[in-house]
Amino acid sequence: MVTLLGLLLRLTDYPLAPALMDNSDEVQFAWAGLNLIEHGDAYTWSYFPVYPHVGVVTAFGTSFPMVHHWLDHPPGFALLLGGFLWLTGERGMFAIDAAHIRVLPVLFSALTVPLIYLLLRRAAGAWPALVATALLATAPAAILFGREAEPESVMTPLLLVALLLADRLAAGSDSRWRVVALFAICLVEPFFKVTGIAVAAIVGVNLLGAGRWRVAAVCLGAGVAGVAAYALYGWLVDWQLFLRVIAEQAANRKGILSGFEFITAPAGINRPLHDGWWALGWVGIGLLLFLGRRSRLPQLVAWPATAYALLVMVFAGQELTSHYGWYRIMALPLVYAAAGLLAWRAIESPAPARLAALLVLGGAAATNWWLAPPGGMWVANPVFLVVVLALLIVPSALLALPRFARYAGWARAGYALFFGVLLLGNISTSLRLAELYNNF
Repeated sequence: MVTLLGLLLRLTDYPLAPALMDNSDEVQFAWAGLNLIEHGDAYTWSYFPVYPHVGVVTAFGTSFPMVHHWLDHPPGFALLLGGFLWLTGERGMFAIDAAHIRVLPVLFSALTVPLIYLLLRRAAGAWPALVATALLATAPAAILFGREAEPESVMTPLLLVALLLADRLAAGSDSRWRVVALFAICLVEPFFKVTGIAVAAIVGVNLLGAGRWRVAAVCLGAGVAGVAAYALYGWLVDWQLFLRVIAEQAANRKGILSGFEFITAPAGINRPLHDGWWALGWVGIGLLLFLGRRSRLPQLVAWPATAYALLVMVFAGQELTSHYGWYRIMALPLVYAAAGLLAWRAIESPAPARLAALLVLGGAAATNWWLAPPGGMWVANPVFLVVVLALLIVPSALLALPRFARYAGWARAGYALFFGVLLLGNISTSLRLAELYNNF
């Protein structure tokens, strides 16, 4: 049911929010894939000056500088997206639209919901996993990013599958099909985007920590081979142009604060997006780092998210990560999982600090647009707000006193109901994204 809800929310007005030209990368990949399939040439747009530009194409109200032999990224995602469009009857660059381009990203994003549940269930329990899953399924930012046709849309569920496979192998499984599947994922991820090498590094470290040296070496070798496949593709197409494009990509790096911006900047889809659940998730990741070796949650949630932030710090430009939120797509389910685990902890063992973190970050994000008048944000009466906050926080403080301990069960039920109200806020906002997104 939760997965179905997540899918329905992602499908509601999915061609409208965000607008197609909020991120013209979607058109870039679609054109590159279609033209590569139909003409053997990844003919699409690029702003990199190293290409010999061959003219300007005007479409969707935008002028695009067109190039032959596009090499900005590996061709894997362009081929996947273009192949889907071609198989569903799309022919030609100007026949595409957001409704067709975004079908695969929506399906891949919905798939992350049950995968997060499977990842957390064995390590944290069914109820914490369900809370995290419900959050990922309904949060407005997760819905928006889940519609974007970026390579990360397919790389993300593959990362979660890789974490599941590596967890079983680290636990002692000798299943050959798991090793083969993990090898295949680590191999193909960099062929969608070079940052996919992070998957091999993440699961490789997890396996090394479990003493599975050979499988770890297989994963790391597969990741390197995936990057080499991109280089081989560049050599087959135009080696000198490929080297110039790589140098242009490297020139985007300025400073080492891109990982910082990745975590802290209100980056949306070409505009600001204030996501309280994302911020709460990083608080949750910090708390997970205090867990001992008996818990697998640091390896399954905190390490992959922080490792991806490290990769962003090394490879990305801080101006890009502070503005373009689709860099977050790959880490988003893990960060939301940490937010969900913190929310569960606030329900299971209510305490003023846990509830305050939930209220000031996720709670504010869930209610800011839900309770707002049309075209605005909710401006609550301060007296009303203080009363509501006191009703939520004071009982959690009283539970520490022996005389009130017998009411703990009722308190948990009340806080579970409160979290349900926040989920309703998520759902309401997500259903109105086409109306609200410009206000984010």
